[in-house]
Amino acid sequence: MPRPLAKLTKGPNIEGLDSDRNQETGKEECTMISTTFRIARMIVLASFALSSAAWSATCSNASLSGTYGFLHLGTDSNGTPATAAVSQIKFDSTTGTFTGETTASHGGVIVTRPLAGTYAVASNCTGTGIPTGGSRFSIVVTSTGFLALHLFAEGFAVKQGSPTCTNTGVMGSFGFETTGVFLAGAPATAAVAFIGELKLTVNPSGEGVISGHVSASEDGTFLTFAEEPITGSYRVGTDCRGTATITPEGRSEMHFKLLVVDGGNEMLIIETDANTVVSGTLENNNLLQSF
Repeated sequence: MPRPLAKLTKGPNIEGLDSDRNQETGKEECTMISTTFRIARMIVLASFALSSAAWSATCSNASLSGTYGFLHLGTDSNGTPATAAVSQIKFDSTTGTFTGETTASHGGVIVTRPLAGTYAVASNCTGTGIPTGGSRFSIVVTSTGFLALHLFAEGFAVKQGSPTCTNTGVMGSFGFETTGVFLAGAPATAAVAFIGELKLTVNPSGEGVISGHVSASEDGTFLTFAEEPITGSYRVGTDCRGTATITPEGRSEMHFKLLVVDGGNEMLIIETDANTVVSGTLENNNLLQSF
């Protein structure tokens, strides 16, 4: 689930052959774990989606209608994270078209741009999308959104639902996860992954406040929750798009773009600091607080 904590993701020079090998092994393992986890998630989700499609009513363009948040990732031919993006897409089933906005990191260069295109969903709940000026991608419609696959890229989308998209409307406790890589020019150069629990509150001025702890894996170095307290801020607009800033103790600020989905139960995030390819999710765990 960047990007994430500043020294996580989104070729140091050390003397000694053994040290070099250990560093490379740590990077490869972190990247492999991240890639394997995401591929496994996609396989499981796709299996359930196709199974559900086989037993449920037939699909059509109307099965993919409304606004969705879409988190998608791309790798190079070696499987190393190369791109990450978070998109807000609105599908119009009456015309078979989609429009929206995407924020992406392409090799550490952050860009935000509009998107548009056409799509078609078959009765077996599979389909295709064709972005304007781009190449087609495959779709599987699910009960909560859709899965998508493109050359060297894959992702999942969650329907926005009807969240209250304000600072107050998204207050609560969230599980946090991000993975990715920090490239040359970032505070560190390494594969990174973070998990944590963040608490979102609002101060008397109506500003969003973040507190909590994270645990991090940075280029083979593991940091515990106790070692990584964080502070920060957030802002959510009425269009369900927002931003967040997270500052791990003793480290540089990390900046994120976010989308609120699933009625406010989840947020899709991407780090927007230069030279990072980091993305992930925030998942509401308020239900756990009642036990």
